[in-house]
Amino acid sequence: MTEAGIVVSWSMKPDDWLDIAAIVERAGRDAMVRFALDTKATARQPIRYATFFLRGGWKGLPPASAAVPQPRPASGKPPYCGDPDCDEISRTREIEDDRGIRSLERCPDCHPASKGRAA
Repeated sequence: MTEAGIVVSWSMKPDDWLDIAAIVERAGRDAMVRFALDTKATARQPIRYATFFLRGGWKGLPPASAAVPQPRPASGKPPYCGDPDCDEISRTREIEDDRGIRSLERCPDCHPASKGRAA
């Protein structure tokens, strides 16, 4: 935390130290530092004791192994559907009408402009 610019007193009761050790094991130091930085940025008064973070939210941090939703790729395209009729690059499908005329249409599953896809 000192390397992140957060200098606080670590003087606390033995039970608090046990809580800290459990949080480090469960959530990890990086999550604790991120929480402390976010909290410090919005604090109205200077934070002087590490117990402020302990009681203010460290105990509620999720386990480090918890899956974090992956952001959509920078291109804004949803993931490719993998359908054999779908072109991975253009995200279109070749269709044939009743008269045998072929044309391209947007893939309803993975084309970015498709209205039927789930958000």
